[in-house]
Formats: sequence, structure tokens, C-alpha cells
Amino acid sequence: MAGSENRANSQKQNRGIRLTVTIILVIASILVGGFFYAFTKARVMTVDELKAEGAYLYENPRLLPKFSLVDDLGKSMGPKSLQGQWNLLFFGFTYCPDVCPTTLAQLKNFYQELDPEVQANTQIWLVSVDPARDTPEQLHSYLEFFHPEFRGVTGEFLEIHRFATALNIPFSKVPGGGDNYMVDHSANIALVNPKGHSMGFFKAPLEISRLTRTYLAIREHY
Repeated sequence: MAGSENRANSQKQNRGIRLTVTIILVIASILVGGFFYAFTKARVMTVDELKAEGAYLYENPRLLPKFSLVDDLGKSMGPKSLQGQWNLLFFGFTYCPDVCPTTLAQLKNFYQELDPEVQANTQIWLVSVDPARDTPEQLHSYLEFFHPEFRGVTGEFLEIHRFATALNIPFSKVPGGGDNYMVDHSANIALVNPKGHSMGFFKAPLEISRLTRTYLAIREHY
């Protein structure tokens, strides 16, 4: 009789232990899940906080003027090409010896760190400030070294210059140099929202974690 009672008590104790362990595991899973959700979710950042992290937003998004350019696949590019996704535009050129390949390598690292659904809604562009030498074919070949999803932009010089001015990205050809001339340009990254409006820019030099943090916050809250 005593043995039966001991077995019953033991079974009851084991059930109690299993129940306790199950509850602890469920609570732990909820806490861990909540932690990772909070960690990965873009937190709200004020305009001043964004600026301190290198992201400068205009007080109001700006309409872009009409423009007619061509991408690295030979397709026409205009304002509608920037609609439907978030756009990061870097103005550089394929003959650039240092700043451009460095910036594009950083943008590659940034892009690869994004979640797939964010990647699918993010387009990175190299807009040539040297359209005389940067043909669509040249841009396409150059960008293949960085990421197949990156797109290039070229076209008539005045169209490029007007487009850059609208995005607050200055550039100018360096006098002299013959056929090996250089182009001075900003390394800032212009940001255009899915409506095709200029929102501001990410100030150079880039730092990947700051760029990721501010970009996700802007997408989520602005």
C-alpha cells in the first residue's frame, strides 16, 4: 500500500516538475522572442537623432524635376523609375580610383545585411558624374563586381547635372588631365522614397551599422 502511494506521489511530483519546466521554457521563449523583436525592429528616431547618426532629412520631401536618363541595361530612366521602392543614389564614376569603389563596397555590405523583404524594396543606384566615358555597358560591367542588383545611370551631361542638383549632390570636372581627367564629387548618398520624392541624404563617410540603423528607422517612421 505504501509502495503504491509512493509511486503515485512520485508520478505526481514528476508531472509537477514537467509542468514547471514547460512553463519556464514557454516564458523563456516569449522573453527571447520579445528581445529579438525589439532588437530587430527599427526604433523611432527624431530628426536630430538621425542627424547625429549621419542621416539628414529635409523638413519636407522634395518633388524631383522631370529628367530623361538611361540605366546600365540601356533602358530609359525617368521619375517613375524611382517610384515603388526606396532608392539610395550614389553619384560617382567608373574611373574613380578610390572613393567610388570604397563606397560601393560599403553599400554592398549594407545591402547584404538587410532582410530579404527590405532588400526587395531597396534599389541602390550609381549615377555617373562622367557620362562621356560611362556608357551603359561600362556601368553594367563595373557594377557586376559589387552586386548584380545594383543599377547604373548615365545620359546627357546637362540632364545628369540637373538631376544631381535636385538631389543636392554637387560635382565638377577637374581642369586638365587630358583623357585621364578626374571628377570632384560628393560621397553623400541621396535618399528617394517610394513616391519618388527626395527625402535627404546620408552623409559621408559611411559607417555600415549607422547607415542600416537610420535607413530602417526612416523607412519605418517617415
